[in-house]
Formats: sequence, structure tokens, C-alpha cells
Amino acid sequence: MNKIALIYGNGAYPESSLKNSVNDATAITEKLTKLGFRCIPAIDAKINEMNKGLANFADKLKDSDVALFFFAGHGMQIDGMNYLTAVDTQFDNETDVKYSSLPLNKVIEIMEDGRNQTSIIILDACRNNPYERKWRGGEARGLAPVYAPKGMIVAYATSPGQVAYDGTGENSPYTHALLQHISTQDIAIEDFFKRVRNTLSSSTKGKQISWEHTSLMGDFYFNYSATDDLITEYSVEAFADESFRLSADPLHNVIKLLQSHVWDKQNLSVPKLKTLDLSKCGKDDLFVLGRNIYQAACGGAFTVIDFLNDIDRYFSKIEGKTVFHILNGMLYEIYFDRRGRKRELAKLDMIDSVFSLEENVAYTTSFDFIRQALKPYLKELFYIPGKGKDVCVNITTLKMPDGKIAISELFYEGDNILYDAKGQSYYDPLKDNFLTIQTKEEICKSLSQGLVTPTYRLKLHYVDFDEAPVSLLFPFRPNIMRFSK
Repeated sequence: MNKIALIYGNGAYPESSLKNSVNDATAITEKLTKLGFRCIPAIDAKINEMNKGLANFADKLKDSDVALFFFAGHGMQIDGMNYLTAVDTQFDNETDVKYSSLPLNKVIEIMEDGRNQTSIIILDACRNNPYERKWRGGEARGLAPVYAPKGMIVAYATSPGQVAYDGTGENSPYTHALLQHISTQDIAIEDFFKRVRNTLSSSTKGKQISWEHTSLMGDFYFNYSATDDLITEYSVEAFADESFRLSADPLHNVIKLLQSHVWDKQNLSVPKLKTLDLSKCGKDDLFVLGRNIYQAACGGAFTVIDFLNDIDRYFSKIEGKTVFHILNGMLYEIYFDRRGRKRELAKLDMIDSVFSLEENVAYTTSFDFIRQALKPYLKELFYIPGKGKDVCVNITTLKMPDGKIAISELFYEGDNILYDAKGQSYYDPLKDNFLTIQTKEEICKSLSQGLVTPTYRLKLHYVDFDEAPVSLLFPFRPNIMRFSK
């Protein structure tokens, strides 16, 4: 995932310097760099430097998935519009401020026009600002609320119209709270900002409450927990198991039966497997065993199906490291083929049985493993193994000329994900000659396949009906993608 951040820390203002803004920007830059962001920092920037930095940032958005803008310094609202000031902003009157500051709306529009899927704006810019009183004669009013386009979250150090504290420590209270929580693993961004708000409120004794306006459609985590070391557990031959050499070893004989593609032989594998002491077997052997158990069950071998459906009971009787390697193989087989390449169509026949283990802490590291294996493909996925989050799809329908009802669109996180067979334009039921009548249960199974999601994690909402019709028209093999080709 490509992540870019533009970070301003302005403190050297004439007549009203801020002691913490530079520290805030420097500390945020260090944290974000460690979290995989490419950072463009600017300290005590003049307006021409702020504009150049923003232009550089805009150019890099075309190659980024996530864009973040951070500003620490004096900000103000004029006629309901927000302006982020440079150290050489002219404060003699409102007009001078407007034309010598960076308008927040410009930042928002540039991020909205980029190709990034997630945009984050963080403004530690609501400090008590004497420049506003200089030509208004009233109290400083902080920043005004703004419109957040689709896919964006705008986070303020305090509520709109209120002011924040610069703080007495090395960082402002708001940035200090950000720094405390930003490296925490596996918290979605909305929950991250809730933690920040609670910490900020506590540290200021309730005097400062941070605020966000969000139009985010998907999940974002500053620190995603997949660990890089798990994927190095196995040999190249285990990952591309078509080249894995089998010997006369008793476990290898079981694998040979599973690989036979003959049900009578595959069905013999389970009783033989239960006689073996797997704790003495190598991790590559166990990994390949897991792969072949899963593929044989998907192939229809009934004893292997029964075994997989009851896999939790079997795992409870054997040693933990042995379980880890076998389950890793099963999970890997779902997503990757015998050459170690990611499958175009995941192998999903038994996914519910395997994924039923994901909420049991005994299997957490195996789900960490498969997330790491899938890391290069995360933006293609709808369901992230081990995260335990439902996939919610809104379904719209169309009445056909013959009066039958057809599914017309599938919306996930605000985007239509149902494409035609070529994947170059959206699906149109009026142009599709291969529609079939399907029950709601059949549609759920079909979408489970297309979304690579366990059926029990799939939540379908038929937008046009309080209760969906018993059956609808739908493609036999729908082409579902997060991004068009």
C-alpha cells in the first residue's frame, strides 16, 4: 500500500510564535515514516513553500492509496472559510490573510481529485489566535466545519468554533494524544480518533474535545498487524507445491492419497492420518498436508469433508505448532495455486469450515500468516481473514420488460462492484443474455464466492425491498471487483 503524507509545522510567527508546532510536525513525521508513509515535511514554511509542497504532494497522489495532510500552526476562519497561515502571512486585514495563506478548501479539492482511496486531514490549528482579534475585536473562533468528500476524514484538534491549547510540554495536547495511539495495532481510524478524543479530554480536564467529520467508505489502520516473519516459515517448494517431492515417509503416503483425485483413495487418508504422530514431522510436510486436506475436501471426498467440518476437535488433540503449520496450509490453499500464484478464483467450497476457526485465539497466528501472504493483494480483497468484520453489500434491482426482477447493482463501501464479463464497464441486466433465476440462498452463495467471504460474514441488504423477493435474476458467475481493470 502506497502512503504519502504532507506535514507542515509553523511556529515562527511574528508577534505570536507557537513553541510546539515544530515539535508536533517533527514527531508526527517520525511516527508516520515508521508506519510506512513517504513524508514531505516543511517546518516554518512561507506561503510560497507551502504552495510548492502542496503541488509536490498533488503530483504524488496519482501513485498513492492513502494521502494524509497534517498542519500544526495558526489557522482561522474568515467568512466561514478556513485558512492555514504561513510564517509570512500578512495579518493586517482579512483580505491580506486570505491571499497570503493556504485555503483549506484547496487542500481538500486536491486530495479529492487524487487517485488515493483514503484521504486524512489532521488540523492541530485551532490555537488561541491573537491575529483574529487584531482586526475583529472579538474572541478567536477557531476553525469552521467543512465538507468532507467521499473517502475523506477531517480531524480537528477541537470542536468547530472553539480554540485549543498549545500546551506546556514538548507537544500540544492534541498531537501528544495522536502520538500516544497512532502506533497501536489493528484499530480502525474512527476508533483511533475516539481514543485520541478520550485521552485529550482527560489531559485537559474536559476543556478540549477533538472532533472529526468523515465520509470514509472503507477501513484504514495506521498500524496493521500482519508480521513479516511468518511468511518466511516455508520453503519455495512448499509454497509452489507442484514441485514438492514426496518420499516413502508415512505422512507423504497420506499426502499421496489426498493428491490421487480418486475418492476411494482420498477417503482412506483420514484414518491413516489419525494413526500418525505429527509432532515429529517437518513444517513443510505439515504445510503441504494442510493444503491437500483442503483441496481433497473441495473435490468431494466425503470422509475428508467430514474431517474438515470437525477440524477444531482434531486440532484440540494435537500440539500447537503442528496445528499452526497444517492450518497455514489450508488457508494458503484457499488463495494460492500449486505454483504459488494467487488464484484468479479462490477455492471456496469449504471456506466456512476453515474460517469458523478465526475467532478462536488458539488459531490467531495462522490468520496472521495468511494476512501477511495476502499483503500485496489487500486492496483487491473484500474480506480480510482474521479481522472478524462483516462484509455489507447493498443490492439494487431492476424490473425487466417481462416483469421479472433482476439484480442491477452491488454497492460495497459506496462503490458499485458488479461489472460486465470484460470488467471494463458496469454490469447491465438488460444486456446480459445469461441470467438465471436464483433464490436468495443461491445468491448469497454466489456472492460469497465472488467476494471471497464466508457466508456467515456476508450481510446483504436489498435496497428496494423491505423483504427481498423469493427469487431474482442474476448472472450465474457474476464478475465482482473492487477496482475495474
